[in-house]
Amino acid sequence: MENIINTFSPEKIKTGDSGLAYGLASVSAAVAVLGSSIASVAQGIGVAKAVEAIGRNPEAMSKIRSVMIIGLAIVETGSIYCFIIALLLIFV
Repeated sequence: MENIINTFSPEKIKTGDSGLAYGLASVSAAVAVLGSSIASVAQGIGVAKAVEAIGRNPEAMSKIRSVMIIGLAIVETGSIYCFIIALLLIFV
């Protein structure tokens, strides 16, 4: 954990263009993590709507569940992509 904390240290920031690039990379990583968290909220909303639909029409549970799982997988890939981009921005 200490390695991660020391990755963003003030000693790494130098004068000139490298300091600006370091700051922009940090902001970009924060935006990518925000995108990942928004995808997680969207998954929660999708599951809530699926549960409501099953509550209204229990006979359609298998159809709703299969469509929900496919949709959640698609949303999860977007979240994973955002997380990978954030890690690349931080450590590369």
